[in-house]
Amino acid sequence: MTVLPDYLKDQTEEAIMQRMLDALPSDLDKAEGSYIWDSLAPAAIQLAQGAIWAREVLRRGFVGSTFGEYLDLRCAEHGITRKAAVKARGEIQFKGATGAEIAAGTIVATLADSAIGEPSIEFKTLSKVVLDPSGAGTVNIEAIAGGKSGNVSARAIQLLVSPLSGISSVTNLKETSGGLNMEDDAALQLRYLQRVRSTSAGGNKADYMNWVTEVSGVGGAAIMPVDEGPGTVGIYVVDTSMKPASLAIAEAVQHYIAPPYTLVEEDSVLVQGGKGVSTDTSQQDARNKSSLQFAYSSDGIGTAKRTELDAALPKQAGIWRVRPHFKVSSTAGTTNLVEFGIWNHSRNGWAKTGPSSTVDAVQVKPAKDLLSFFKYSGSVDPIVASRDWPVWADFYWNGEDHLELRITRLQSDTTTTLWLDNVVYTSAFSKNTGEGKAPIGVRVSVRPAIQIPIDIKVTLNVLPGSNVTAIQNEIKQKFDKYLTSLSFKENNDVLYTRLGQIILDTQGVVDYDQTSFFINNSQKNIIVSANEVAVLGDVTFR
Repeated sequence: MTVLPDYLKDQTEEAIMQRMLDALPSDLDKAEGSYIWDSLAPAAIQLAQGAIWAREVLRRGFVGSTFGEYLDLRCAEHGITRKAAVKARGEIQFKGATGAEIAAGTIVATLADSAIGEPSIEFKTLSKVVLDPSGAGTVNIEAIAGGKSGNVSARAIQLLVSPLSGISSVTNLKETSGGLNMEDDAALQLRYLQRVRSTSAGGNKADYMNWVTEVSGVGGAAIMPVDEGPGTVGIYVVDTSMKPASLAIAEAVQHYIAPPYTLVEEDSVLVQGGKGVSTDTSQQDARNKSSLQFAYSSDGIGTAKRTELDAALPKQAGIWRVRPHFKVSSTAGTTNLVEFGIWNHSRNGWAKTGPSSTVDAVQVKPAKDLLSFFKYSGSVDPIVASRDWPVWADFYWNGEDHLELRITRLQSDTTTTLWLDNVVYTSAFSKNTGEGKAPIGVRVSVRPAIQIPIDIKVTLNVLPGSNVTAIQNEIKQKFDKYLTSLSFKENNDVLYTRLGQIILDTQGVVDYDQTSFFINNSQKNIIVSANEVAVLGDVTFR
């Protein structure tokens, strides 16, 4: 417990008043109501107030007890800044008259609910959109204010703040996401203490942990030295809910700490082939107003190839990621529309997803997995924007084999038109040139934490008359909370007995059948490695 210095102890109004009276000659009238008493009383009040503020100065000067802007100032002394709120993003669909135009910056909103005091959440469109011949158009949106409040469910956005001619309706077909609240005092204090208590040594584990946690959306990380051999560092990240981070967050960390190799190529680089493929200059949301169009043709498939891809990539062995920037005329299609992947000419087959993997580096996607617009999310830089593109394929390259990107418009879907704006290639490892935070010569790879699903099966014995569904839901929530608490802890194994105790501690549960209680089809603890995170999977109550 903090001990106040003597000069701040016993500094009440009464104590100060008594000390001042005691310092005066005894032959003076010092009774309450006397001239002397009345003269000293206001001073005693102010001196007591001054002592209170002196204690406050001390409190606000130490990270363990300070708050708000004072904590910001303390952190700034060590180069630490509070993470700002992040605005949620998504997409909105307008419907109305063909050719109707919606300007960039148009405000749309959710409905307010006065009954529960829920305000309307406003978003703005990030680019212009013109309704297509079907009377529909989709565009990126961003919340006006940062924070988790911008993460709204599908179809929650229904309002145009200002009516627009030719527009009959507006809604978000998918939930908006990515909104994060401003970093709170507790999280900022934790980062400060981690920084000052960790010895920085030009790229040690403490440095990497400090750098990782400076990126918005990161809740923690496992730093793995020599992860892929000498001179390499593996970083595995979780989000603020302590679940494996999204690939977008992992890539943001990668670019911040140790930028990867990148290559952006426009549609004009690809060689067209087959049927139904042509250059289209009418798509207004294409970055350079040019894209490849893949229309259905009953005469055969359409293709586009990036030949001699290996000549364009830096000669660096490792795992790479290819992200084609597609859009479709409609996301309704459920049959396979497009196949894309990396062909290895040197081995006469698809490249693999890893050096020892047998999985082909190829993806097949229906229209429902794509977007109906080119997504730049407010950034015209494809490298930044590509983190939000919905499809990609990882491929391993030894730095020598001859590679080719192959895109094929399949014939299963006979109605959807496909467009390609550009293609982004990114290494899943750093350039090791010291452009970010990491030292020169270190090869850094940032990935989401490896997810270990925990499937649980159990037979419950509950009190008669109990709400079984409520009990089951409570147990699931407790399971999830327990597993989350283990994320990147030193002792992160999932304990069989702890899960059993959670069941017994739930109100309404009398007992459970231990002979039928299994986690991942076992009655043993689940071992979780340092770069892994246990995540609740299927829970089956029998």
